[in-house]
Parts: sequence; structure tokens; C-alpha cells
Amino acid sequence: MDHTQNPYECVNCKETEWSAAGSTSCTLRVVEYVPFTDSGAILIMVGAWALVGLTLAMSVLFAINYNTPVVRSAGGPMCFLILGCLSLCSLSVLFYFGKPTTSFCILRFLPFLLFYTVCLACFVVRSLQIVYIFKIAAKFPKLHSQWIKYHGQWLVITVAFVTQALLLLFSITFAPPKPYNETRWYPDKLILGCDINLKAFFGPVILLLSLCFLCFIFSYMGKDLPKNYNEAKAITFCLLLLILTWIIFATEHLLYHGKYIQTLNALAILFSLYCFLLWYFLPKCYIILFQSYKNTQEYFQGLLLNYNTRQ
Repeated sequence: MDHTQNPYECVNCKETEWSAAGSTSCTLRVVEYVPFTDSGAILIMVGAWALVGLTLAMSVLFAINYNTPVVRSAGGPMCFLILGCLSLCSLSVLFYFGKPTTSFCILRFLPFLLFYTVCLACFVVRSLQIVYIFKIAAKFPKLHSQWIKYHGQWLVITVAFVTQALLLLFSITFAPPKPYNETRWYPDKLILGCDINLKAFFGPVILLLSLCFLCFIFSYMGKDLPKNYNEAKAITFCLLLLILTWIIFATEHLLYHGKYIQTLNALAILFSLYCFLLWYFLPKCYIILFQSYKNTQEYFQGLLLNYNTRQ
């Protein structure tokens, strides 16, 4: 409060000011945000560019070995779509630093929500295909032929992408994220951040969570499949890491309200991308480069024969 004008009349300080108990004047709040030069921001941005480099290198490796069993079992052409979307998702990380603007606030959420939806849709389809081929195809052969004939996997991915794009367009048009001055938690500080309308973004978040849930269900159903065909087990592990990452971030968000919550948010996004890159794709690169004897048709057929014998 400012008591200098009239000792019997209190005047509220401006939003950019504060007053200590018993003070007779207002003091400017300290404006805080995470600049691009912050050491944490630099490390995270380096991690984002490293992810882009790794996805590019893996794409080249998979293209060279495109017709090998490991690349085919990993999804074939779908691998390139997933790797490309992981790279595009990393763009969101770059906009968590610097002074927030309306465009920065939108780009914090748009690339990640849109392209991570495509990634999860790809893994949903991949998990479903694996489970169907090994456990359901023999009972419903016509259903599998229709799935192949009408390119069911690409239809599901396209529908997920278009639906998420429309939901995001609606959300950003009517209630876009915007810069926000946080003054509630620290009376002497003005923390610059982005305000997101949770009701407006309810649809995109629910779609993302639904795909994550479906992916987990299908991948868990395939946990007992042959080792080299068991992409489902790797996907399940990636999803568990993903869920753990966001549980940790949600806990931190409840307990800490300082400027570095933006850094933690960016870190959570980066971990979400590296989950699939390191635990799904990297083991396949290792087999291609250092265990080429496992990347043969004979080796895969032997695993299938052992699996069918046990069944």
C-alpha cells in the first residue's frame, strides 16, 4: 500500500509494484523470466538440437538398411514419420525461454501437441498390428485383409492428425495462450509466463491421453511375443517412462512456482521425446551396426518358429 498521499487513505500499488508490511511507499517488483543465455536453457536447447541430429542420423541409417528385418519390424516407412515428428516436437522447447509473447506462448504448445499426437498414433497402430498378427489374424483373416487393402494404419494416423489439428485450431482461435504476469506466489517478484485456457485445450489434451492409453493397452497385450518382434515391450517401457516424467513434472508444478518452472516444463517435453528415441529406436540401431547376425531373415524365422512351438 502507498500511504504517502494521505495517512488515513490506502491506495493499492500497481501490478508491477509491491509494498512490505508497514511500508509507506510502493516498490517495483523484480521482473523474472528464463533468458536464452541461462545455463539451463542452453543445455536444454543443445539437447533439442542433439535430438534433431540423432533423428536425422537414424533416418539415414534406416534408409540404407530399409529392406532388412529390423527396420521392417520397427515399422518400415512409419519409422521415418515418427522420427520426423519427434524432431518437429523439439521445436516447442525453444520457445520456453526469453520474454514471453503471444506467438511464443502458442508455439510452446502447438508443435508438441500436434506432432506428438502423430507419434502416439503411429505407436498405437504399430502395437495393434503386432498383437493382431500374432494373436488375432488367424481367427479373423478377412479383417486383416480389409485392413491391408484400405491402408488402415495410415487412415488411423491421418484421422488422429486431422482431428488434433482441428481441435488445436479451434482452441488457438477462440482462446489462444497469452503472456501472463504471475504475482500471487511471490509478492516482490513479477514472473513472466504463459497463461493457457485449460477448458479450451481440454479436447487436444484428452485426445493425446486417449492415444497414450490405447497404446499402453495394445502394447501390454503383446508383452509375451518373440524377442525381435516384440516391439510392444519396448513401447510399453517408453510409455511408462513418459507417464513417470509427467507425474514428476506435475508434482514439481504443484510445489514450485518460480521462474524455473518453464525450464522444468521444457525438460519434461525433451524427456518425452528422448523416451522413444533412446528406448525404441536406439536398440535397433545397435543391432544394425553391431549385431548384424540378428538382422537376417533366418534369425527372425527361427524366433517365430520357437514362439509357434511354445504356443
